[in-house]
Amino acid sequence: MRRWLDRQPIHRKLVAIALLVTTAALVLATVGLAVLDLWRFRATAVTDTTALARVIAENTAAAVLFSDPEDARQTLEALRVRPGIRRACVYLNDGRVFAEFSRSADLACPDRMPLTLPYPIVAGSAAITRGERIHGTVYVERDLPEIRSRVGVALISGALMLLLAGAVALLIANRLHRTVSAPIAQLAASVRALDPEGPPQALPPVPTGVDEVGDLGRAFIEVLRRVREANDALRLKEMELEDLLVREREASRLKDEFLAAVSHELRTPLNAILGWVQILSTTTTSEQTTARALASIARNAMSQTRVIEDLVDVSRIATGKLNLRHDPVDLREAVDAAVEVIRPAAQAKDVAFHIHQPNDACLVNGDRDRLQQVVWNLLSNAVKFTPSGGSISLVTRVRGPVYEIEVKDTGAGIPADFLPYVFDRFRQADGSMTREHGGLGLGLAIVKELTELHLGSVTVASDGPGSGATFRVRVPALIGFESAPSRPAGTETATQSLEGVRVLAVDDNADSLEVLSVALTAAGARVRTAASGAAALEAWSREPADVLVCDLAMPEMDGFDVLRRIRELDRTAGRTTPAIAVSAHATAEHLARSLRAGFAQHLVKPFRAGDLVRAVSDAVMRLC
Repeated sequence: MRRWLDRQPIHRKLVAIALLVTTAALVLATVGLAVLDLWRFRATAVTDTTALARVIAENTAAAVLFSDPEDARQTLEALRVRPGIRRACVYLNDGRVFAEFSRSADLACPDRMPLTLPYPIVAGSAAITRGERIHGTVYVERDLPEIRSRVGVALISGALMLLLAGAVALLIANRLHRTVSAPIAQLAASVRALDPEGPPQALPPVPTGVDEVGDLGRAFIEVLRRVREANDALRLKEMELEDLLVREREASRLKDEFLAAVSHELRTPLNAILGWVQILSTTTTSEQTTARALASIARNAMSQTRVIEDLVDVSRIATGKLNLRHDPVDLREAVDAAVEVIRPAAQAKDVAFHIHQPNDACLVNGDRDRLQQVVWNLLSNAVKFTPSGGSISLVTRVRGPVYEIEVKDTGAGIPADFLPYVFDRFRQADGSMTREHGGLGLGLAIVKELTELHLGSVTVASDGPGSGATFRVRVPALIGFESAPSRPAGTETATQSLEGVRVLAVDDNADSLEVLSVALTAAGARVRTAASGAAALEAWSREPADVLVCDLAMPEMDGFDVLRRIRELDRTAGRTTPAIAVSAHATAEHLARSLRAGFAQHLVKPFRAGDLVRAVSDAVMRLC
């Protein structure tokens, strides 16, 4: 029964429980009332029978006193008109039957009054007295056939009451079902109908009552809403994690390709440099071969320098530490300078150049060198991807409040699926080992960052592989200026003389120290060298110099400590020696630290000999 009840829904459980409780209550009530009725009926019958016995005792007293059994029997015979009387007996004091009455022969009076009787039979007795003496006893037995009818009536009444109560219980149970279980069942069915994988659905209706069922429904819907929100957040998080995983995998792939490209771009020119150095140091070569070797070494060294400069620029841009010097600049000059730098490479590859520049000045507020770098990167990229016999056109246009530089080539073109990633760092359309063109995939990323730092924009268009590419750079025009300052001289100037200038060069790297010494000696300086900070202080104590050229990163005593100790010696002698820092560290922090420490300039390795000579000359001029 319990297992069956556990498997039923709530409304059936309510009906079953209501019926069970009602049935049990009615059965108990019916049985109790029947027992009470029988007990009261039997008690009344015993009282009536005892009263009848006393009447008979009064009427048979004379017959017993005068020993007249017949008279007593006739008195007892009058009981025949009472159908319920089974028998009546008159006993003398010695226990003998004096007179009797019975309905049938088998009901003759026993020798003694019975002590126990069947339940449907009751008995009553009364003493026959005269005065204060007892002369006998009257015993009367009465049958109670009404008990069966009374029990039947009680059972029928109970059954009718049970049916009536059952009907009422069903009505109440149905009412309870509509009030309690039906809303919960409806809510559960609505929740089951919700598809967690499907599109968002409205929350199911809830009971609106103010009782516990309404509270339960509202609480359940609130829980469901929170679960849905948590599920949506979890799905969003999973999507973000998946997207992050895809990006991380792509970043890992790009990192591997980038490291391989860096290794390739650094090792390839290094291989040429080392190869020519071994050839020159182990064999006797002609002047023509030596000239080729020196040109190759210089070309590959510049290639390595360009790779390093690109990496440094990207690092500065990524950290927000790339500082631009904004001045009024004629954009045409930056374009012409970039064209002149890239023209030899284009001519060597037999790529035609078509340049169209406006006649009027194109003034912008920007950094001349960085704008030149933007154009140079675009032209270099065009030359690299344009085959021999192709052409590159560069057009500068006025587009209202902006100037537009368009670089169009007839080269390899760009696949449509790669166009959105052209300006991403370290991205290359072909990153495999079999790629035809070298590079780190940084040039166009630098173009985009530098253009945006000038408040401009850059776009690319291509009809696909083999159809070339078109890059357009737009920068805002500078309003209110008639002309730009004249363009400074080229990056290389005539060799300056350092005749008679005493220089102490300090570097722990022997090759770098030799380069410093040769470059300064060629300019006429008197150069002494020191391979450590301690050696520099010892040389300085013997003979001070006019200018200190010192590396920063050295073991035991770095360049900052060397300058500080020399400045202490200078204070004693009453002088201030200018100092120039040379270092491979190129960040803005290192430059600022050098200037704060007292260095007049900070040259980043690798540097040109002319830049070194110019820095020493400027330091001497400021000293004068």
